[in-house]
Amino acid sequence: MAQRLQTIEQGNHIIAVYPTKEAKFNEAFAFLKAGLEKDEVVIMITTDLSKDEIRARMRNEWKVNVPKLESTGDIIIRTTQEAYFPDGIPNIQRTMALWSTLVENCLGKGKKGMRVFGDMRAFFKNGFTKELLEYESCLEQRFNFPIIGICAYDSEDVDNNITLEQIRQLQQHHNPVWMDGY
Repeated sequence: MAQRLQTIEQGNHIIAVYPTKEAKFNEAFAFLKAGLEKDEVVIMITTDLSKDEIRARMRNEWKVNVPKLESTGDIIIRTTQEAYFPDGIPNIQRTMALWSTLVENCLGKGKKGMRVFGDMRAFFKNGFTKELLEYESCLEQRFNFPIIGICAYDSEDVDNNITLEQIRQLQQHHNPVWMDGY
């Protein structure tokens, strides 16, 4: 997994399927740490770890002052609900506007770009599979602005909630595709 992180570049809209929570977050923290080191804003979106667990891991593994970096907007930590459905249901236009604003703010601060690790598990837990597929279908295979995004899926969610045709649809809207076995 660590090797594939060496191949990413700005504009990548990555889909990744993880066999375990541990594998998912090991890659997430490595991916985001590299972004912080490259003067990029890093964003972690998940409900599988609490914000305090995320902060502790960043502090312990990265040896950084997480509260300070959060206060300057260099690190952003959100739950999936906060990022994608703060009003209780997903809204594609609102989410797209959020990304646009975040990129503008990031570039306005002189940052080189933005890295986002978006954990999609909560979409399935909340019964928003259809909305997730619609949202992913609105996004380009490659972003035309300085962002690298990983859309993180758990293999259990893919196996239990998405058809083969829907998997192919997801793959068409991402590049690279990290979905071994699909």
